[in-house]
Amino acid sequence: MRNIRALPILAIIVLMVGVGSSIYVNSQKNSSTSITINNEEYCVSQFSEMVEEKSIEADAGFPLDQLINKIGVASPETHEYTIIGSDGYQKTVTWENMQAGIITKGRESVFPDLPKAYRIKEIVEIKVEE
Repeated sequence: MRNIRALPILAIIVLMVGVGSSIYVNSQKNSSTSITINNEEYCVSQFSEMVEEKSIEADAGFPLDQLINKIGVASPETHEYTIIGSDGYQKTVTWENMQAGIITKGRESVFPDLPKAYRIKEIVEIKVEE
C-alpha cells in the first residue's frame, strides 16, 4: 500500500527532471546567425553582398568556394575545410567538394556530390585546415 502512494510522487519527480532537461538543452542552442570562417566572423546576411545565390536541387544558397575566395584564403585548393554545426557535429571536405557545395540562408551545408551526412545544420564555423 505504501509503495502505491509513492508512485505519483515519483512520477512527478521524473516529469520535472524531463522538463528541466528540455529547458536546459534548448537554452544551450546557439541562436546566432553568425558563422566563423577562417577565424573571421560573418553574418549570413553579408553573404548576399559577397556572392550571388546558387541553387542545388531544391536548395538555394551561397557557393562555398566563392565565399572562401572572397574572404581571401590563399591557395584554397590546397586546404581541407571542416564544417562545424552548433551541436558539435562536423565533417571535413575537400576543395572539390567546396566548389560544388552551398551554404543556405538557414546555415545548412548542401553538397550534391556527398552523402546526406555532410548536410551540417546550424553551421557555426568553417575551419580552413592546413
